[in-house]
Amino acid sequence: MQRILSVLFLTLLFTISCSSNKKDKKFEPVELEKITQQGHFKTLWTKKLDSGDKAFGYELIPFVDGKDVFVADKKGNVLKLDLQNGSTIWSTDLEVELSAGPGVGSDILLLGTPEGQVIALNKETGAMIWKSLLSSEILSPPVIENNMAIVRAQDGKVYALNAENGNREWLFDTNIPNLTLRGNSKPIVRAGRVYIGFDNGKVAAIKQESGDVIWLQSVIDTQGKTELARIVDIDGNMALIATDLYLSSADGKTVAVATESGRVMWSQDVGSANGVTASRTDLFVLDDLSNVHALNRTDGSKKWKTTEYKYRMLTRPVFYLGDIIVGDVDGYIHVIDGTDGKTLARNRMGKDSFYSAPVISGSTVISYNKDGTLTAFEYSR
Repeated sequence: MQRILSVLFLTLLFTISCSSNKKDKKFEPVELEKITQQGHFKTLWTKKLDSGDKAFGYELIPFVDGKDVFVADKKGNVLKLDLQNGSTIWSTDLEVELSAGPGVGSDILLLGTPEGQVIALNKETGAMIWKSLLSSEILSPPVIENNMAIVRAQDGKVYALNAENGNREWLFDTNIPNLTLRGNSKPIVRAGRVYIGFDNGKVAAIKQESGDVIWLQSVIDTQGKTELARIVDIDGNMALIATDLYLSSADGKTVAVATESGRVMWSQDVGSANGVTASRTDLFVLDDLSNVHALNRTDGSKKWKTTEYKYRMLTRPVFYLGDIIVGDVDGYIHVIDGTDGKTLARNRMGKDSFYSAPVISGSTVISYNKDGTLTAFEYSR
C-alpha cells in the first residue's frame, strides 16, 4: 500500500507542477516545425481496436511472429492478424482488462493484467490454456524462451513459469524503493541467461533454468539526498549486443555493462526511463526533454542530438533501414536521419500517443496509438 501511495504522490506532484506552469506554457509540447518532406510513407493496412483510455504505463505492444501479428487492447480483445494485409486470422475477447503483452512463444502467447494475472492462449486458435496469479500488476510483456515464461511484476518480483501449465519454476525478488516511476523494463533472455533492470538502479543476470543469480550489480548511483533524487528506475528496454548490455535510467544516465561480470564499462550523463536502441555502431536514447541523442556504442561519446521535440513525449527511438523512427504525444510518426539527427519526414497515424515505440519487421513498421489505431506502413527516401 505504501508503494502505491508513493507512486500516486509522484504522479500528483508532477501534475501540480505542470498545472502551475500552464500560464507560461513551460511544459507544453512545442509546436512542430515545418519541414521539407523527404521520401514518402506507404500505408499497407490499418486496423481499429478499442481505445486505451487511462492506460498509463501499459505496454500493449504488437508482436510480429513470421507472417503473423499478435496484438491486444486494454478491454481484453486479442487478435492474430496477417502481417501482409492485416486480415484477422482469429480474435478472442478475454473480458478482462489487459496491461501488458502479448509475449509470444512457439506454441502460446501470454498477456498480463493490472490484477497480476498472466493468461496463456493457444497461438493457433486463441483458446485459453491456463491462468496464473502473480503478486502485483504486470506492466511489461512476458518473454517466452526454452518452454519457460519470464514475467516481471510491478513489485520487483521476477517469475519463471512453466509455459505448458503456468506452474512456478522459480522466483527472484529484490528490494525496490518506496518511490518509483510507473513501468518496468522487459527482461532479455539470451543463451540461458535472464538480464533484467530494476527500480533501485540494479541489474541482475540470472540462470534461466534454475533461477540462480550469476551477478547482481548496482549500475546506477542511488545516493541522492531525497527520495525524488534517488529515483533511478531502469524502466525502458535494454539492448544486448554480443557481451555488452546497454541501458538507460530515470536519473538521466546511459551505461554499458559487461555481461560476464556486471561491471560498468562506461557511463554517459544523458538518458531517461524510455530505454535504448542499438545499431551496429551507435546507441539511440531520449533525454527527459524528448531530445533524441546518438551515442557511440564503444565509449558513449556523443554524436548528435535533436532539439525540436521538447516535451512531445517521444517514444523510444527505433532503428529503421539506417534512419530513426519515433512517435509523439499527438500521434505523429517522425523519421530522423540516423547520421545527423535531421528530421526527414513525418506522418500522423492516429489522434493519440502510442503504447510503445514502433515495431520493425524488415521494411514494415507497425505503430499502435492509444486511440486504438493499428497501422502497418513502410517508409522510403
